[in-house]
Amino acid sequence: MSIMKSAKEFFGLTPIDMEQDDAYYSEGGRYGETQGSAAYAHAPRQDYEDYPPAPAPEPASYAATIVPVELRSYKEAARIGEPFRDGDVVVFDLSDMDKAEATRLVDFAAGLCFALRGTMKKVEGRVFAIVPETANVSQRELERAARLR
Repeated sequence: MSIMKSAKEFFGLTPIDMEQDDAYYSEGGRYGETQGSAAYAHAPRQDYEDYPPAPAPEPASYAATIVPVELRSYKEAARIGEPFRDGDVVVFDLSDMDKAEATRLVDFAAGLCFALRGTMKKVEGRVFAIVPETANVSQRELERAARLR
């Protein structure tokens, strides 16, 4: 292939050769319908019964603690992210922040909860709590950590 032909193909100045792409654009490519699934239907069965079962995971011995945090800007977001990532409950107060930065922090905390399978609770006004899925904390304990009771 010459350099001129390669350049024309690169810039799309030649007709498209559809014969090469026929396998790629063939019919029947839906989710759950793979073309190679028929080959697996007749594959020999492997016996997994000879292997011992995997050991059960040990229960976590870490008890979650409640970490109260007062934030003044979005730059301090790591102060709520790091303890939550470690498995602690974080109660954070956004009363000293302007509305735009407080909204960004609430969005950040909601993203943390989604990514790490936690829950987010509104304790009062501009006080929120993010709770990991393994922690069991009552609303009263959250209010006590936020110094509301």
